[in-house]
This record gives sequence, C-alpha cells and structure tokens, in this order.
Amino acid sequence: MNVMNMGKDKVILWISYVAIVLFSLVCLIPFIMVISASLSNDQQVALNGFSLFPRGITTYTFEYLFESKGALLIKSYGITLFTVVVGTLFSVAVTVSYAYVASMKEFKYANALSFIAWFTMVFSGGLLPWYILTTKYYHLHNNLWALFIPYAINVFNMFLMRNFFRGIPQELAESAKIDGAGPFRIYFSIMIPLAQVGIVTITLFYALSYWNDFFLSLMLITDRDLYPVQLLLYNMMSNISFLTSGGGGSDAFAQGSSQVIIPTMTARMALTCITIGPIILVYPFAQRFFVKGITIGAVKG
Repeated sequence: MNVMNMGKDKVILWISYVAIVLFSLVCLIPFIMVISASLSNDQQVALNGFSLFPRGITTYTFEYLFESKGALLIKSYGITLFTVVVGTLFSVAVTVSYAYVASMKEFKYANALSFIAWFTMVFSGGLLPWYILTTKYYHLHNNLWALFIPYAINVFNMFLMRNFFRGIPQELAESAKIDGAGPFRIYFSIMIPLAQVGIVTITLFYALSYWNDFFLSLMLITDRDLYPVQLLLYNMMSNISFLTSGGGGSDAFAQGSSQVIIPTMTARMALTCITIGPIILVYPFAQRFFVKGITIGAVKG
C-alpha cells in the first residue's frame, strides 16, 4: 500500500509540475509577443498582426524613439531613478517608524494610531481636496518632492510591518531596558535587525510602486523637464497617436530633406519594453522576499 501511495504521490507531483510549467508559459506569451513586436517591421505587423516571432527583424522603432526623444528619455530615467531611490528610503523610514510605534502595546495611543491608518483605507476626502492640500498648502507642484512625499506611507505596508514587530518577542526589549538601553537604542539595535525580512519586503513594494506610478506626475507636474519616464512615455504615445490620426495626417512626415516613417504599431510595444524592462530583470531575484515577507508578516505573534 505504501508503494502504491508513493507512486500516486509522484504522479500527482509530476502533474503539478507540468501544470505549473504550462501556466508559466501561458503567462510568458504576452511578454514574448511584446518583445517580438518591438523588433518587427511596422508594416509587417500592420498587415499580418502580432506573432511570437519577429516579422522582418529590425531595431528601427527603438532607433526612432531614441533619436527623436533620446535626451528626454535619459533625463526622465534619471528622475525616475531618483524618485525610486529617495522615495523608497523616505517611505520605508516613515512606514517602519510608524509601524513600530503602533506595535508597542505599552504605548497609550498605539491602537489610536492603527485606527487612524485603517480609517484612511476605508474613507477618502476625494481627489479635489487632496489636490488642493498638496499644491496650495504643501506646495508640492513642479518639484521633485511632489513625486514621492504624497506616497510617504502605504497603510498595507504599515500593517505588514506592525505584524512583524508584534511577532518579535517582547522579552528582548524588556531585557534591553534592564541593561539600560533607551527607546532609540532598542529600535535601531534590536528591532530593525530582527525585522530585516519585512523591511526588505516593503522596500521592494515601494520601489515597484514608485517605478510604475505616473499618477503623481500627471497631477502635480507640468514642467516637461521634471517628467518621470512613465509620464514621458505616456505623452510620447499620445503624440504618436495624434500624428497618425486626423491631426497628423499619415504614418509618415517630412523631417528636413527626408521622410520619417512613424512606427505606429511597434512603437507601443517598444515603449512597453522600455518601461517594464528593468522590473523584469530585477523581479526574479526579488520574488523570494515578496513571498517570505508576506507569509511571515501575515502570522500574528
């Protein structure tokens, strides 16, 4: 019976492996088609549609994008990297500090802080009051601070970190107090090192959020020199659509003495590759922190 059960378990295990591989391939197909289309000839895509393999392999689309907007793209990438790095560090510092205070059972207002954070998840003042507050009172308009200060704390990440801190044995803090350690020493020397997995997890969450976000720049940035890469690519895509619609005439326009063909079909895919490329390269190495961080943070100590 044991041999039969082991045989059944192996069959089920192999079926699971095959199912996971097939599901992974299905998930990869859209990415493969995007990359394939970005390297295809625009006319071939327009005539024959998208495929898993490039049709008439060419890098013309990328050349067109970087020749026409290369300087702006590089500058926008710099602004986006600044926002991701500085914004992530700022948000992690605020979130972890808030979560630690909210996790302290001996702190009188710990529950009140948790309730205030939870309340903002359920109720919102609306877009217009938020815009007036950020621009008129906080003066977050057409400056780099506007790209990350409004996202200083994510409530989900805060509760995730609060569960991490509550899972740490309180006896460690009490022992440190007996030895003469103050609140800041306990926080930086004991709690922060023990919560490294949680901190890495929310750091990755914030970094992805800042990289993919274009709402703040869309609402608070009108200076083209301060456009992050997401908003710049959005505007580039809008301009290409305009040129190929009634406002622009056709898929080609004169530039100097030569005629420039706008790659309307493949440009969308090339812009997608430019946008998600760095994330695709980083995510496989960071995935284990997502899984481990959410699992540990979900268990209440």
